[in-house]
Amino acid sequence: MNGSDMVYIRNWREFQPKIAHLSAVHWGGLRPCERGGGDSGGDDRDRLERLGGFARHALQGGKTSDHHKHECLEQVYYILSGKGEILCGDIRYPVEAGDAVYLPSGIPHQMFNDMNDSWLEHHVISMPVEENGGDLLIRNWCSCTPLAGGSGAIRWHQLGQVGDGEAGSLQGMVLIDREALQPSGRTVERGSELEQVYYVLENRGVITVDGVEASFREGDMIHLPPAAEYTISNPHKEWVTYLIMAA
Repeated sequence: MNGSDMVYIRNWREFQPKIAHLSAVHWGGLRPCERGGGDSGGDDRDRLERLGGFARHALQGGKTSDHHKHECLEQVYYILSGKGEILCGDIRYPVEAGDAVYLPSGIPHQMFNDMNDSWLEHHVISMPVEENGGDLLIRNWCSCTPLAGGSGAIRWHQLGQVGDGEAGSLQGMVLIDREALQPSGRTVERGSELEQVYYVLENRGVITVDGVEASFREGDMIHLPPAAEYTISNPHKEWVTYLIMAA
């Protein structure tokens, strides 16, 4: 594969929304390749080899989602804007922008925004697992110790696999990190045997894969298959911020 074959970029605004989980507006994102997409002629978002799904939800003020659970599927809700509550098991927990919420497989859950007028927006990141169970974990990036991630890059490790200290929760996914890259900054060259999805939270940047450059902007989903080698740069005057999800 060359660089243009190995990186895929689409913005969530390109897709038609639908209603899901009773009252949430849902924009479909990346989906497993076994659905028949990619090069096989289906929807080109069907390209995930390991991750189980990545989509955007928005719950308007005064609304709640339905009460539901997923068998053998762990999820992370990443809160993009607003604040509300999430029911997990029998307890309601407050959530706000910047929270990564780990929801164990097989545990009933429900989102609440009935106490607010503004929208509650979040990403739903899914991963198949062999068994149900696990512990709810909510970590805001502001509570994480910042780490150096390259020349001008700062990274916050929000969720990791079970046993990974305060971040340990994931049983299928490997990590959920947040990173910001300063103006004129550039990451070191990166490569991994993991499948990765970057989601751009703020502003713009450039990703270079195998010598091929591609620009990205807020709202873009960037899919990188295992073994992709790449760098991210920020030639602009504002910091660029993104999520990193890997499995």
